Formats: sequence, structure tokens, C-alpha cells
Amino acid sequence: MVIEKSFVSEEILTLTSEHLDACANLLVQVFNKEPWNESWSFDSARTLLWEIFHTPGFVGFVFCDRKKLLQVDSKMLQAGQELLGFIAGYSEQSCNYRRFFLREICVRSDRQRQGIGKKLLRHLVETLSTMDINLIYLLTMKDGELKKFYTKNGFLDSPHMMLMLQQI
Repeated sequence: MVIEKSFVSEEILTLTSEHLDACANLLVQVFNKEPWNESWSFDSARTLLWEIFHTPGFVGFVFCDRKKLLQVDSKMLQAGQELLGFIAGYSEQSCNYRRFFLREICVRSDRQRQGIGKKLLRHLVETLSTMDINLIYLLTMKDGELKKFYTKNGFLDSPHMMLMLQQI
């Protein structure tokens, strides 16, 4: 008689080219809803992530639930990864230090506010600290939950920089 046991474990993996399609799908699902209400297609999301991935200095991670179905003797019968979030950006040189542009962080809508974004940010910071990077910067919505999330995770409004736009 075979007794089966199911369990879930979280893991953070380096984002590779094999993850780009799943990350593009997640980006479309998340950013086409509140609070962003953007109009991403799979192709535009895939292109954005491909461009970020191929930028020199790229660093990215995926957050997965690894669901395993095990036999009593611990031989794995079935394993699958479920993508719950990702983080991606790239480092760049400034005048006398290296900085990191956090381009995207995305967590599946039904798993937000469960610590996944915080874990991805923490893992990114730990990785970047070993790469002699002194600063992380990002662009996000001015008000609301997103600003609160970043503030709670150590980000500050820049006293010296602001975002400016010109429509063309």
C-alpha cells in the first residue's frame, strides 16, 4: 500500500529565460487590474521582460510554491512549480557608485499582502549587497498601497530627484 503526502514549500529562484513566458502572463494578469488598470498584452509584457532580462547588469528572481506529492519512502512522484511573483531590474554605474533600477515587481493578485513581495525585496537586497551596489531606485504610483508598501520596506521619497514626462 502506498501512502501519499502532499506539502507546499516556497522557494526563490534566479529568473531565467525559461521563466519569461510565465512572468509575462503574471504581469498581464496583475497589471491589467486595479490599481494599475493598464492594457498589457502577452506580447508587450514578454517584450518588456525580454528587454530587462537582456540588459547588462540584470538581476531577477521568481517566487514559487513547489508542490510535491511524495510516497512514504520519500521518492518524489510528482512535482510542479506555481509562479506567485517575480522581481527584476538591472545595475548601472553612477559617477562614483553602482545603483540598481528595480524595473518590475509583481505578485499574483490573490497572494498579495502575504509577504511574497517583502521576501522578494529582501532576497534582492541581500544579493545586491554582495555586488557592491549602494542604491536601489524605482518608479511607482505616487499614493496609495504601493507607496505604503515601498515605504514599509525601507524606501524613501528622493529629496533630490523627481520624475518628469513629455508626451510625444
